This record gives sequence, structure tokens and C-alpha cells, in this order.
Amino acid sequence: MNSREKFLSVVNFDKISEVPNWEFGYWYDAIQRWYKEGLPKFNAPVKNDYSQWIFGDADAGVDFFDDRENHYAPDVGDYFNFDQRSHLAPLYANPLPKYEKIVFEEDEINIVFQREEDGKIVKTRKDGTSMPQFLEYPVKTRSDFNKIKERFNPDDKGRIPGSFDEYIKEYNKRTYPLGIGGTLFSGFFSILRELMGLELTLMNFYDDPNFIIEILDFFTDYYIRLYSKVVSKTNVDYVYIWEDMSYRNGPLISPAFFRQFILPYYQKFTSKLGKLGVKNFFVDSDGNCEELIPLFIEGGVTGILPFEVQGGMDIEKIREQFPKLVIMGGIDKIALAKGKDEITKEIAKAARMIRYGGYIPYADHAVPPEVSFDNYKFYRNELKKVLG
Repeated sequence: MNSREKFLSVVNFDKISEVPNWEFGYWYDAIQRWYKEGLPKFNAPVKNDYSQWIFGDADAGVDFFDDRENHYAPDVGDYFNFDQRSHLAPLYANPLPKYEKIVFEEDEINIVFQREEDGKIVKTRKDGTSMPQFLEYPVKTRSDFNKIKERFNPDDKGRIPGSFDEYIKEYNKRTYPLGIGGTLFSGFFSILRELMGLELTLMNFYDDPNFIIEILDFFTDYYIRLYSKVVSKTNVDYVYIWEDMSYRNGPLISPAFFRQFILPYYQKFTSKLGKLGVKNFFVDSDGNCEELIPLFIEGGVTGILPFEVQGGMDIEKIREQFPKLVIMGGIDKIALAKGKDEITKEIAKAARMIRYGGYIPYADHAVPPEVSFDNYKFYRNELKKVLG
């Protein structure tokens, strides 16, 4: 089977399937460590500005716009003979025109600046070894929102590359999975949080719920119109919805608020794209989102990732509760640093999940630099034995 056939055989719960041999992502410093410990160096990844994230094969960058080849780790994929990586179609969904990058403070370690991709003012370490501190968000009032609407025109010609028809020709004969989405604003909670910040978002659920509805009405229509530009020309294998709406102890909003405010938009979105032939809708949320899984499923979501073990996510428990949910990830990245005994336990867990079906194993977030190359080799070699 090629990469796409393997992927579809898993997400369709086929009786005879092969599981893609993929990784989710890496810290840049992890790969630099592996070069020193024996990974052959031919095509080293380029680090993003102020970020350690390096794309793996399962978490593809957006074709064309994200310069995915530079921020990818081909040396790792080649060494471990990974399957052909997934792709995301070239749609630029973030604000256009982009914001101006304005630097407010800078020293050898930190920088405070306005980001081009979303208009936030952030303080972050230049080496990307910490989460950024968000100091200011672009939307505080309705007036701010009305102004920002101009940056979310789905018909803006800058959202699709001029070579789009050439991409479509390639996609129609592809041997790899193709998705759409994956941007900061793509989830119906992340939209609110990325525009207003968590605190103001949560306050507005109480203080101005009509404002919440107004924002979500606008963005639901925006994404349906934008994504339709691809799915009307070629079939896609999945929609990738970025949420990150949970922390270690549970979701950032209650199931009741999710049902009232978020669920209707998931239902509208998945229904509209479902009628255009899209079958798989995957949500990416860090932390513990277990309480929200029944609501995601009610909203048309068919799969979730990456199931962070440190957040209390137990993929075997989730599989028992939701037998037809596609589960991706769930391999404890911390265990990979501890040694072969702990890694062996993770492999045994993956083997049990694979036997049931509907599961693609990889680390539950970016593989950190604490993981030695020897440990990572042991993990990948043992995992490959159980992939089917």
C-alpha cells in the first residue's frame, strides 16, 4: 500500500489495513542532538523564527505557504524509512493583508513584537525554547472585530497560489493523504481565543454572548467558502481543525458552554463540507479534552489527536468509550527519554490499539531534546514491528 492507501485503510477501520509509519513532530534541538549522536546529516531542517517546532510526517505544513520543506526533517524520515508524508492544500487562511511586524523591545534572549500572521503582541525567547507570552490581542471590541473582517475575505486572490491548478493536477493522482486546514484560527474555540485571548473570550460568554455568536457566524461562513474552493476541485482525505482548547486538568470551557456556543458551528461546518464529499474531520487539541469528545463526535468530528499522556489522556480508555473514533498519537514523549523499559510499555500499548483498528501511533507532541538518538531508534524500530 502507498501512504494514502494506508491512511485510508486505518481511518476507515478496514479489516485489512496497514498503519502509516509517521512521526508527529520534533523539537529543533532534538534533531541537532541526534546529528551529534549518529543521525546522518544530509538535509538539516531550518528552524522557524522564535519556534522550535519541526514538522513530522503526520503533521504536514501547508503546501507553498509554510515552506514545508525547510521546516521538515527529511533526514529523520529517510533514516527510518517513514511513509510518504501527509500534505495540506495551499490555502492561506490567516489574516490578509498580514500585519506589520513591529519590534517593541529586544535583547540577546527575548523579543517583544507584533506578529505578522495574527496581529498579536507577544514576548518570546528568540531560541523558541519557551511558549510565547501573549501581551495583547487584536480584538477587544466590536469595532476591532468589524475592522479585522476585512482581513478575512475568502475571495482574496492571495489565499491561493497562482499555480493552484498545477497542484490540483498533482492531487488528483496523489499517493499521499491530502487535507485542508490546520491554521491558528481554524477551530471554533481557537477562533475566539486567537482573536480576543482566553480571558476576554470566557468573559464574553457571560457578558456579551451575542458577540460570540456574531464572530462564529462570520468565521463559519468564511471557512466553508474558503475550503469549498479546494473540495469542489479535488477530493480531500481530511479537514484538520486546530483547537488546543484544553489544559492538563480538563477543557478550557465547560461541556455546557461547548454545547450552547461551539457545537452548532461544528455541525454546520461538517454538514456543509460533508455534502461536498469530505468524510474525515480531525481535531488537534493538547491537554485533556476527554469531557468534550462526545460533543466533538456529535458535531461531526471523526478523529482526535495527539492525546497527551501527561494531560491524563488514556487512548485505551478512550477506545473503549468511543469505538469508532479515529485516534492518532498517544505515545508518551516523556517515556521516550526514560529508557527501553518505558518505551517497551508504550509499544505494547500501541500494538493493542493497532489490533483494534482506527489508530495511528506517534508521539503525543513534538519529540523533545531529552530523547537520545539511541532511545529514538529503539522506539521507531520496535514500533515498526507492530504497524501491520
